[in-house]
Amino acid sequence: MIDIIKTKYFSGWWAVLFIFLSFNLIPIPFAIIVGFLGEWVYRNPVEVDMNYLGLINMHPIADNLVSIFSMTALLAFVLWRMRVRQIPFGDLGSLNLNKKDLFFGTLFLAAFILIEEIYMWILGIKMPKGFLEFMLSEPLILGLISVVIIAPIAEEFIFRGFLYSQLSRTRIGPWGAVTLISLLWTVIHFQYEALILIVLFIFGIFLGYIRMAYKSLSLPIMLHGINNLFAFFMSYYFY
Repeated sequence: MIDIIKTKYFSGWWAVLFIFLSFNLIPIPFAIIVGFLGEWVYRNPVEVDMNYLGLINMHPIADNLVSIFSMTALLAFVLWRMRVRQIPFGDLGSLNLNKKDLFFGTLFLAAFILIEEIYMWILGIKMPKGFLEFMLSEPLILGLISVVIIAPIAEEFIFRGFLYSQLSRTRIGPWGAVTLISLLWTVIHFQYEALILIVLFIFGIFLGYIRMAYKSLSLPIMLHGINNLFAFFMSYYFY
């Protein structure tokens, strides 16, 4: 007898709920584990204005460690669930990086950043002071890893990779998937004010278009990483 492999794709709303639950539950055990490392992980607390949640004390060492460990575990968990459901990993998008595509993508990103800076300058928008202090707190290497490496890989894998691969198969189609995913991605950055969230939503559309047009996951990861590296550099030298 020949076993017939049957792929069990996630329904659109179950894919969203699955990621929402995983995103919020997986960090919990890692927060507990990091807490057992000792008081040193809670040094240099920073008060951060989390917008609708108000002022929250954050700990650069503990919070960055939890982020690094939990996001890595989240990616592994999603890949495992895809394997169980016989969903091809190739559906996430190609990991092959075309240098020409990266070059032109970076040019478009540079144009986007320029327009973004003009927009923020005209409206007098500034990044939250507390969040910048948190990102630039010692040890700086943890903030750099979280912002420039972990965040682009994890967020693009989850949103433009997994969620896009599942939602684009539904009735909303590729463009509907790009739009919904950009909205969901914007929501997780709720620490910013509304005028900044508008920019993030448009940036999400840009990254989603790159994923859709080039069928690539590596390209939006790289462009996201370059964007975050630029933001980190600007914050470090001009904050």
